[in-house]
Amino acid sequence: MLRIGICDDKQEDIDWIEGLAAGFSAEHPEMPVQIQVYKSPYDLLDDIEKTGGFDLYLLDILMPHMTGVDLARWIRKRGERAEILFLTVSREYAVDAFAVKAAGYLIKPVRKADFDEAVLDCIRRLSPESNPALMLKSKDGLHRVRIHELVCIESFNHNQLCTLSDGSTLETAVTLAEIMEELKEYPVFVRPHRAYIVNMDFIHRLTAYELLLTNGKRIPVPQSGYSKLKHAYLAYMTRT
Repeated sequence: MLRIGICDDKQEDIDWIEGLAAGFSAEHPEMPVQIQVYKSPYDLLDDIEKTGGFDLYLLDILMPHMTGVDLARWIRKRGERAEILFLTVSREYAVDAFAVKAAGYLIKPVRKADFDEAVLDCIRRLSPESNPALMLKSKDGLHRVRIHELVCIESFNHNQLCTLSDGSTLETAVTLAEIMEELKEYPVFVRPHRAYIVNMDFIHRLTAYELLLTNGKRIPVPQSGYSKLKHAYLAYMTRT
């Protein structure tokens, strides 16, 4: 199921975009879609804070009170790892659009072939096989965090602070033990210290007393756990 959120301030454009999405779904029955439409960016933000985000956002850019680019920035601040496509009449915001990691920038009226190609490209990037994800709950709602973007998780004041590869963080009340249980099928993750989970792809250096991550973060390594951690790290690096 591909969850699509559409936001445009013009009803005729909403109907047209929804029709493109429905047409895509009809031609690709292997990928059913669920579509939710919004005429206000604020309504969309309120909804995703309550129920979680979408897999794909189809956003207009020129809307009253908040542009589609500003809306995308808010989505990214939540830690959303969804795909974003802009559908707009203006070319002048293209640079800003890609600064929020947009997957595409389509000029209205969008040709069906261009729309279908852009959506298929987004689906490939969202594929669980190539981009497995972890669902985490925070005070802002549910967040889909891609496994390969999860650098480390630190226990902090009864909450867990997740650091992502783009430098952003996400706080969750889910325990480290529960998260590690979800991650056990991915050999890239280790628990070098009772207060940390680490993605070994982001280890820069391992010593007998600490891990240095590629983002500069230092994680203590207990003396009793060094040998086991070193073995796990060497085994993983040899395998990869």
